[in-house]
Amino acid sequence: MGKKKGAIAFRFNEPHVNRVAQIWSVGWDEQESSIYNWSGTERKDQDKYIFQYTLSGHGEINIDGNIHQLKAGHAFIVSSPGNYHYYVPQNSSKWEFLYLTLYGNEAKCCWEHVKRSNNQVVRFHPESAPIKLLKQIYDDSIEKKITNAYHGSSIAYQFIMELSLALANVDKLMEEWSEGIISAVLFAKNYYQDDIGAEEMAQASRLSKYHFTRLFKQETGTTPIQYLTNIRLQKAIELLQHTKYSVEEIAQLVGYKNANYLNKITRKLIGKSPGQIRQDRSSF
Repeated sequence: MGKKKGAIAFRFNEPHVNRVAQIWSVGWDEQESSIYNWSGTERKDQDKYIFQYTLSGHGEINIDGNIHQLKAGHAFIVSSPGNYHYYVPQNSSKWEFLYLTLYGNEAKCCWEHVKRSNNQVVRFHPESAPIKLLKQIYDDSIEKKITNAYHGSSIAYQFIMELSLALANVDKLMEEWSEGIISAVLFAKNYYQDDIGAEEMAQASRLSKYHFTRLFKQETGTTPIQYLTNIRLQKAIELLQHTKYSVEEIAQLVGYKNANYLNKITRKLIGKSPGQIRQDRSSF
């Protein structure tokens, strides 16, 4: 897939800002070898707090001798240093994940709450606020939009608050979605700009296409293609209203071959052309 993966480190030098909450690093990674193995007792970064969310495949984390499987939709939260290690197990062909490392007093308070409530490994819905924000932080970092300590601190604090709220209200919607559907949804949300459709989503779910299509509609209330189209449409609207990309460029950025096809989609679903959407911001 053409999705750009990478890691971004932040080293802001404003202690009075950083002590509240700050970003240390954010990244999108995919590991396929069991050589990948991080030990919390051997990490050199002190007083850091790591949130890592599985997008596809699976990994494992051993926390205080207890092994937890990390499949699509599962996240772990740990501090550095700590008595844990996470790795690609031998029965896994890959582990794809997003991660965010924070520090500061607010990050420490959140971590202490996580530890007390025994929520170090949690299942998050793909549409939950922390996961949507995590993806946005990664995108903004890749595009170099986080340029100073104040902005970084604000984003770090926002993530901590969203995470705290989500942990206080365990995502009930997530319990209604099966693992295969979650895998397909994460695949669609992260690779919508590529040439994918219902068949590729079914492959991501590891279910037969017939069973996947039926189960997806049953659990989400929509078809796989409708779900994917909505993701692309919402992203197209965002790009039309907040960037200067041409309609042709936006069509390709959201997974359509050309502007004509995007025009058909927007007219069919919301009754407006891309040009009208760009002009009429108040309606969206």
